[in-house]
Amino acid sequence: MHLRLAHRFVFSVLSLSPIFYLAQTTQISPSQPPGFYTSNISLTLETNSEDTIYYSLDGSVPTKESFLFMPGDSIAFQDKSQEPNYYSEFATTLDISVYGYPIWESPEGLLSKGNILRFCTYNNGEISSTIKSGTYFIFSEGAQKYELPVISLIVDEADFFSQDSGIYIPGLSFDEEMPESTGNYYKRGDAWERKVHIEYYNEAGEPGFSQDAGARIHGGLTRTASQKSLKFYARSEYGDSQFRYKLLPNNKNDEYKRFLLQSSMGDWSKTIIKDPLAHEICRSLNFATQDSRPVIVFINGEYWGVQTIRDRIDKYYLEYKEGATHQDSVTLLSSLNNPEAIEGDAEGFTELIKFITENDIAFEENYNYLLSQIDMENYIDYNIAEIFLSNYDWPGNNIKYWRESDGNTKWRWIFFDIDGGLYNYRYDMLEHCTLNDDEVVWPNSPPSTFIFRNLLRNDRFVSEFISRYAEILSSNFSLNTTINKASFFVDLYSSSISEHSDRWNFPENENVWRNDIKEHLLEFLEKRHCYAVENLSNFLDLSDFPFDCRSEATFNTLSAYPNPSSGEFSLLNTSEDSMFGAVTISTTSGSIVYSEESVTIRGGETLELNNLDLPKGIYIVTFQGSLKGQSLKLIVF
Repeated sequence: MHLRLAHRFVFSVLSLSPIFYLAQTTQISPSQPPGFYTSNISLTLETNSEDTIYYSLDGSVPTKESFLFMPGDSIAFQDKSQEPNYYSEFATTLDISVYGYPIWESPEGLLSKGNILRFCTYNNGEISSTIKSGTYFIFSEGAQKYELPVISLIVDEADFFSQDSGIYIPGLSFDEEMPESTGNYYKRGDAWERKVHIEYYNEAGEPGFSQDAGARIHGGLTRTASQKSLKFYARSEYGDSQFRYKLLPNNKNDEYKRFLLQSSMGDWSKTIIKDPLAHEICRSLNFATQDSRPVIVFINGEYWGVQTIRDRIDKYYLEYKEGATHQDSVTLLSSLNNPEAIEGDAEGFTELIKFITENDIAFEENYNYLLSQIDMENYIDYNIAEIFLSNYDWPGNNIKYWRESDGNTKWRWIFFDIDGGLYNYRYDMLEHCTLNDDEVVWPNSPPSTFIFRNLLRNDRFVSEFISRYAEILSSNFSLNTTINKASFFVDLYSSSISEHSDRWNFPENENVWRNDIKEHLLEFLEKRHCYAVENLSNFLDLSDFPFDCRSEATFNTLSAYPNPSSGEFSLLNTSEDSMFGAVTISTTSGSIVYSEESVTIRGGETLELNNLDLPKGIYIVTFQGSLKGQSLKLIVF
């Protein structure tokens, strides 16, 4: 095995602490602000003193060896997209896949690029002003080039890509004898936090926030993927202890201590959207979920693809999401195999496991004690969601649970990382999450299934579990609900997939992405109900279950996606039976704008309707069969 490296190497001395400068009183600013422009610009740097101005164009902190800006000078910026790729040529993985995640490949074509500018003043050899940083995007389309928000990261090249201390690459920490657990990207802690500058621009290209922060690689095995997840830390030593912006649209919180920029490569298929979709489907259930917002990322001005802003699950998250009294008064644990304390200690939970071990939960007095320790409504909803969504990478992994440290509140489980779900609609998750085999370590070791197995011994728990499962199948997990939410996410990401694929070759192209959604995600949503009911009925020996999966599968079997659409869309037959009839599209006033006779849409397949040139508005799409007709609303924007 050998490590494929980029064509150049950058070495630096590892910095273990922030750089502190002298008192900074000099003011300095650019004549034009960072952001999006439609044509070339020329700017100057202005200061209120006679201090010397230095600037850099590569993301590095300006030094006296950087460019000197003199009175009368100007800095010209243009679209750099035709310049050779640079940062994408650093190998961010090995040349073989360790865990099946995509490996680094050099992009075949040129990438979109912006201009990076950092500048400050010096006096008597010391920095005398704040270091200012910004990105200037020069595109003919301006801010309309992207429909998603844009995050630009400005970082010293060595901090991400040097062999000795770059956090984004295998680097000198990689050991060929242990490829599955070594590499710079596996390093954790303060010593492997790097200072970055973050700029956020909303969908209209307007600035949201711009500040320095700390960055670390985030995740478990996905650290071996070519595009990596990042976590960001707001700290006072970087300038601000909060990210003061409404990062997530469905969250009221507008101040964050930390947040994630999640890679697109954790998905066990190639849909990219499974985990955000799962959280949206489960939003109103009785457990905490992670909100999401997809963004376009640039690193030092070079296009880095689509990533998704997510909550980071920590003590601050528990305060704003779960209503914890204070972030310093929580116990947050991970894993059921050997509970690990993220915050607080595991002693209270260990005592709970001991109680279950020593007492038969079939008896009401013992179950009542568990009710005083576990938020059972939360626990039931949480397990139903993991089971229905068929998360294979659970419960032996991706487990977090918490309570207040004083022990006066109950244990609650947190929903996260469903990348291993929404794939195998036939899979029997009841067997999976009750397995008791000492030879199994992952994904369902005996300790990880212990609580659920014992709760199933109690008749009251089983009755409540069955009743709640049927209720959720008819609401959050109904076919109409899940298909509509899936359509929303497909539409949200669709404009960005082609360029993302050109950068990472994952998915290989937009057609592969759409086919994967159709063949895996949509098929799962269409067919999961009956298999979930069958698995539950067989496992619990039920003669009757208060949910008819057949009526769910045949009710309103016509769906349109994307919806809203730009005028090109597909009609999906969500049933297993073929549909025969005529399609008409009419305005809300009844005027027919399109019709087609003798149409056949086989079960699970689609009819593509393109090049219709429909004006913006609301339309009624009708499929009239020989026995019944189905209609739905289509929004064209």
